Amino acid sequence: MRITNTEELVAEYLESKNAALRDAIVVQLNGLVESLARKMNGLNEPMEDLVQEGYIGLLKALEAYDPTKGVLFTTYATHLIVGQIRHYFRDKGKIIKEPAWLQEMSHKVNKTVQELTQANGQAPTVEQIAERAELPCHTVEEVFRTRDIFKVASLDAPTDDDESDLGFDLDKVNGDEDSTVSVSIEDRIFLQSAIHRLKDIEQRVLGLFFYEGLNQTETAKRLGISCNYVSHILRNATQKLRRMMMEEELLDQQKRRQGRGAALSASERSVDAPSGLYSKEYATARLDEEIQRSTRYGSPVAMAILRLTNLERAQFAMGGLTASELMAEAANEARSVVRRADVLARFDDTSLIIVLPHAGHHAQQVAERAKEQIEEWLANVFEAAPGRPTASVGWASFPFDGLTANELELAALDRIEGADEPMPMAA
Repeated sequence: MRITNTEELVAEYLESKNAALRDAIVVQLNGLVESLARKMNGLNEPMEDLVQEGYIGLLKALEAYDPTKGVLFTTYATHLIVGQIRHYFRDKGKIIKEPAWLQEMSHKVNKTVQELTQANGQAPTVEQIAERAELPCHTVEEVFRTRDIFKVASLDAPTDDDESDLGFDLDKVNGDEDSTVSVSIEDRIFLQSAIHRLKDIEQRVLGLFFYEGLNQTETAKRLGISCNYVSHILRNATQKLRRMMMEEELLDQQKRRQGRGAALSASERSVDAPSGLYSKEYATARLDEEIQRSTRYGSPVAMAILRLTNLERAQFAMGGLTASELMAEAANEARSVVRRADVLARFDDTSLIIVLPHAGHHAQQVAERAKEQIEEWLANVFEAAPGRPTASVGWASFPFDGLTANELELAALDRIEGADEPMPMAA
């Protein structure tokens, strides 16, 4: 656990209870408090009130913090700050509610997942859940699909007082790696604020689906459009919401970096506007930062590049999505199987790049897992059709494959090219 200047001040304060040290800690973390308050303010509440609640949470954290638990104070404080602001919203009765049908089905599915996991010692499949719960498979899939639509970028971890309105308390279903399934309150507050920036038809579909509790068929009938079009709107509109959150999150990161005297250049701060993903420049800058950190502290770092082919066919099959929208869809699939600390960005027109802090020799395993997830997604979309899009992957780790971000990227591309080359024929 790396000890920062803030952590040192906290340690001194816990020993002395000196009021001047407490004030210094509050000043150092004012950016964190304001950032969290701004991210959670989607209901036109006075920012001063939310910031004040955040400071109350920070002071509570300072008094309750136990350094022997092995958790950084800033991590612990973040949880209590968010919790305090949540309580403020709860007291004012301004929490956004999931549709009643989703709450009911989620509770039933979650209970079934728990029972099957206990009985079999592993996560169940959708088919097993449907059979045990006496539900159609498409209903179970819709529960998980709706969960994924709500899953936009949020804080790194749930707090102890985070009441999961969806009821999921398992980390995975039919998967080998962890996948967050709870919906944080700050995410739902953000959705309510950001939804007004969408097109009118997108607002109407999301409003009926999420806030009035209609399913896709009922939504389509109410609006006089096809179910496929409703599904298309849900996918695209929620992708836009994810992009909005990503841009906000990136802005927060930039401000924190500037506060530490480590501001990135204008090109390094960029987001790939067409897809809403982080840009190659940003990913390369982050990879260089991780390499420098690895040099200083000996922590491993690696990266991977995922390339898609036959995108024109995919665009046609998925309702005329642009190449950028398709890459954003692929990124969402890859993101579901990588860690929250990993940075996923657009590398070029047909490729994604993943920065893998602390991955080291596990880089190939992570890269292959992301590739398999995208290939499974492509298989579900195109079934066994000939000429469907495919994915290939290359990876590289520091210092074995290169000493700079550019060298690692070239090494990963070389692995992709090597994998794509046909095997020589036997004599």
